[in-house]
Amino acid sequence: MEVRWKHVALPLAMGVLFGVVVAAQRAGTPQPSGSNARDISGFWELSLDGKNVPPASLTPGVTKAMLDAHAKHDAHAILWCNWLGVPAAMDSPRPIDIRQGAREIIMSFEFNATPRHIYLNRSTHASKDEYDPTTSGDSIAHWDGDTLVVDTIYMDGDKGVTAIPGGGFRTSDSHWVERYRLLNNGAVLSVVSTWEDAKVFRRPHTYEFRYLRAPKFYEARQPLACDPFDEGRAKFLSQPPAAAAR
Repeated sequence: MEVRWKHVALPLAMGVLFGVVVAAQRAGTPQPSGSNARDISGFWELSLDGKNVPPASLTPGVTKAMLDAHAKHDAHAILWCNWLGVPAAMDSPRPIDIRQGAREIIMSFEFNATPRHIYLNRSTHASKDEYDPTTSGDSIAHWDGDTLVVDTIYMDGDKGVTAIPGGGFRTSDSHWVERYRLLNNGAVLSVVSTWEDAKVFRRPHTYEFRYLRAPKFYEARQPLACDPFDEGRAKFLSQPPAAAAR
């Protein structure tokens, strides 16, 4: 686990969990109402057709050499099984386990990414003097009607996979806002992301992921294996395909 606080103790890992959201029903039915519309607990899976990602508008200062350097950095993080962090964790190859409690929401991933802690009991971010930046940053959230608004800062621009869908990369100054909303009577979870970073984007960069609720009988599995000392894996990732096949 990554260290998140220098001087303040972490809240309890899970908090008090709410009840499970009603089972997914057929698409096209009315959106959920009442308390169920404000509980996003469940296993959520991102399909290939669940991404609406326009190209980002980057600042003139973001050169090809800079993009190449970040791509090399990200490849190194993957090769050495580093904690991937956000937003890469939200593009998980397996369902994301989201559990909502009274004080926080926890997201667990079935690959090498640390759990995300999204705090519902804080209206302001931690002090920069008290917080160690991480690959997931400091996330606080509030409800705006039936939409959960998550605000994240303090992401470490030097660690994990930094690429942002649509182009660009996160830095230590990036600001990320997500808006979560249940659709189709709770069968679909829409997450609209907006990134702001004067060093990277000409204007705020927005895209949407739509996750499908996993079947109610789905059970969490062990995280995907990642062995940085597997020579065959390292050869596959670091050499051209023809050379790696020898």
